[in-house]
Amino acid sequence: MAFPEEFIDRLKSNNPIADVVGERVSLKRSGNDYVCVCPFHPDNNPSLHVHPDRGFFKCFGCNIGGDVITFVMQYDNLGYYDAVKLLAERANMEMPADDYNGKQRFNTERRKRLYEMNRQAAKFFYSQLKTKEGERCLHYLHVTRGLTPETVKKYGMGFAPKSWTALKNHMMSLGYSEDELIDARLISRSKNNTKNTFDFFVDRAMFPFIDLTGNILGFGGRTLSDDPRKYVNSADSPIYNKKKFLFSLNFAKNTAVKEHKLLLCEGNLDVISLYQAGFQNAVASCGTALTPEQAKLMQTYAQEVVICYDSDEAGQKAADRAIDILGQAGLKTTVIKMKGAKDPDEYVRKFGAAAFRVLIDGADGAVSFRLAKAKAAQDIASESGWVAYKNSAIGILADLSSPAEREFHAHKLAEELGIEFNSVMSEINIELGRRSRSRKKQQRQEELKFEYRRDKVNTERYTHYGLSDAEEIVIAYLYSNPDFLPQLSELTPDRFVTQFNRRVYEFITERMKEGGDWSLTAMNEIFTPVEIGKILSMTERVREEGITAEVAGDSAEKLLSNKPRKTASETSDDELRAMFGQ
Repeated sequence: MAFPEEFIDRLKSNNPIADVVGERVSLKRSGNDYVCVCPFHPDNNPSLHVHPDRGFFKCFGCNIGGDVITFVMQYDNLGYYDAVKLLAERANMEMPADDYNGKQRFNTERRKRLYEMNRQAAKFFYSQLKTKEGERCLHYLHVTRGLTPETVKKYGMGFAPKSWTALKNHMMSLGYSEDELIDARLISRSKNNTKNTFDFFVDRAMFPFIDLTGNILGFGGRTLSDDPRKYVNSADSPIYNKKKFLFSLNFAKNTAVKEHKLLLCEGNLDVISLYQAGFQNAVASCGTALTPEQAKLMQTYAQEVVICYDSDEAGQKAADRAIDILGQAGLKTTVIKMKGAKDPDEYVRKFGAAAFRVLIDGADGAVSFRLAKAKAAQDIASESGWVAYKNSAIGILADLSSPAEREFHAHKLAEELGIEFNSVMSEINIELGRRSRSRKKQQRQEELKFEYRRDKVNTERYTHYGLSDAEEIVIAYLYSNPDFLPQLSELTPDRFVTQFNRRVYEFITERMKEGGDWSLTAMNEIFTPVEIGKILSMTERVREEGITAEVAGDSAEKLLSNKPRKTASETSDDELRAMFGQ
């Protein structure tokens, strides 16, 4: 097992789940338990329940569940080992000396080596700034971009020489192999001749991607020549996932917590320029469109995000998309109105920090931004333009979930268009009715396909409903009653008809036979939080339904006597309807 069972028991005892969850989200007591709005999916009502006495949480909206380690893994975007380490540090506990098995030891050592490779690469890039060839990059950073030596050092910036092998040769002289350098995405293999390898970053100003613990995950490079690819970033690797990383969050998080606000930019240099100008709560999404994972990460440290994207059409479209993603994460969103400069970097250098502060303070709310954008796209002096803008605005206001906010903007729109408030509200209600009918129609179509019945984790559950239910009963009873294992000697995993339940059963039985740990905590190594939530629901059936050894035994016999059944593709709609009594 990954960690000694005694260590994990102490770890969970020293990190009460209600305390750990309460440090990250706002909990409300409900009897002996706690509830909160789920941070893992758009949630208007408290769907996530925390059960301190039993040491687990479960969301009845998205079905994520597990113990305190599962929650930290999911909320803090950490792997199993790092989540355990964080909780150990929180409880002032020492990590065990021999805390993971061979495979995990290999993976951990591999990650450590990748971190060290990137650290050595960053040192190399930084050292190249002091060479004759690096003077051109220094001039770009200091003169063209106006960055001070202190800022360059703070962010660990560097220079990738105009050579296809400079970094490779340096790293290999330190004892790293070509395969390791490819693993770190520092070099690439030629498509035409796989024996040839070359540096991934060539003739570029370099920016390390640093995580919250100071590890270098990858790099971004800005061309210093006429390369049409202005920015190049590290590809995803065993230690870097661009969807879950925000540039400069390691520097921004403390200010964000203090001010409850983050500034979201498009580019690394925008963030660095803002930091130098005194705005130390800026982050960027590193050349990728904003992801839900990044939004969730921001929600950990801030309540509001000010979108500071480029002022061109592409930047404004990206801002429009970001509004929805940030809103789904529960973040208040505003958008700056930037004129006279294409991006925050240029604006600060041209007009100064005080002027940019005015932009932040006067940033439009998400609705005002979208209304202004819709208005700018039309000539409202013309009849067709007026109607087009009115229709777009009605759609924007219909998107709002808050009736009060909808009425507030409806008053402003009525005044702007010179029409009655009641007329605006009437059109909004018509649009809401149209959407409601559309949703119901779509729901009926979904019902005909039985997609609403599908289990998102065990997708085969309703194809083999009776058998999958028997599988769940066996798993649930065995999980709580290990002395039931001898009675299942003939029930091998291959007798399970659903792949997910087969995996769970195999995991539990193998751990029991080895004398290992089959708890939800141990499952964090193998299963995702959503899968653990599903397993948790299974195991709770023993308590909720009073499953006995006799019931579990009957279910095992049912699986043993099973004859091959039709696959999902062979099951007709009529058979599916009959299955659900429809």
